[in-house]
Amino acid sequence: MKFTRREILGAAAASAFPLLGRAAEPDTIRIVVPLTAGSGSDLTARALAQAITVTSGKTVVVDNKPGAGASIGSLFVAKSKPDGLTLLLNTGAHTTNSVLIKNLPFDPIADFTPITRITSAPGFALFVSSRSPYKTLKQFIEAAKNGKLTYGSSGIGNTTHVIAELFCRAAGVDMLHVPYKGSAINELLGGQVDCAFIAPSLAASWIRSGQFHGLGISGSVRSALLPDTPTFNEAGLNVPDIPAWSGLWGPRGMSDATVGSLYTMLVRAGQETRFSQLVKDGGGTVEMMPPQDFRRYVESEVNRYKKVLPPLGIQVT
Repeated sequence: MKFTRREILGAAAASAFPLLGRAAEPDTIRIVVPLTAGSGSDLTARALAQAITVTSGKTVVVDNKPGAGASIGSLFVAKSKPDGLTLLLNTGAHTTNSVLIKNLPFDPIADFTPITRITSAPGFALFVSSRSPYKTLKQFIEAAKNGKLTYGSSGIGNTTHVIAELFCRAAGVDMLHVPYKGSAINELLGGQVDCAFIAPSLAASWIRSGQFHGLGISGSVRSALLPDTPTFNEAGLNVPDIPAWSGLWGPRGMSDATVGSLYTMLVRAGQETRFSQLVKDGGGTVEMMPPQDFRRYVESEVNRYKKVLPPLGIQVT
């Protein structure tokens, strides 16, 4: 049996109830998502919460705290007790924000305890509507060089913005950025923008229905959801990758025993049939990377972005 999008979204109200309607149990785990309900991260968090409950019997609630480029929810977790009951589920934005946001109210490395990289997937794909006249990446780039095309993103400094600007630099084009507060999927469907850079896992249903056409994808491998869509590297474009992944952190100061217990719990949850199938259906892989490996990965990504991102001139205030 698979999780449906409706099931996961329907769980939103129920999972919030212990926080809003009555006092949560003392050992309730709170997963803070610094993005809006219905986002890709939110859906992952709710599916993971259900999987933890099924495999470990723990009560888990998902708490959306969006705003300020995902820093509001992140700051909340950074200031929480390091008891393993308040956790942050975020994406690669946790690493890009460290470079893009001035006066960030926390240190994305020093103020958090890495627990695991939950999932990973091939990077962001350049999507156009199936009604678009551009059927190949070459056609699209030629059109972008001859006229002002637009791309939608999930906000200034969001990874969907960053990958688009990296693409523009590599392709030698200048497109108009149209930021939104959430995913640009609806605007792409409605024709308000010419394209958007979206993780295939988030666009899976639109890919299967034929409403989206992928022209290229970042990363070193093609997506299982877009087997005929070449990587940008295959097309001769040197586009630094912004990987599509989700991870889990706690506040700094968590004990090794607490981290180990959480990691063991998450490994079990990652093997739960409906959760693993949900990730697979989205073209991703359940990883549950060990804590020390995840720490090294986060640190390497932050260091990489310190070199890659400043030339883009993106500033998030």
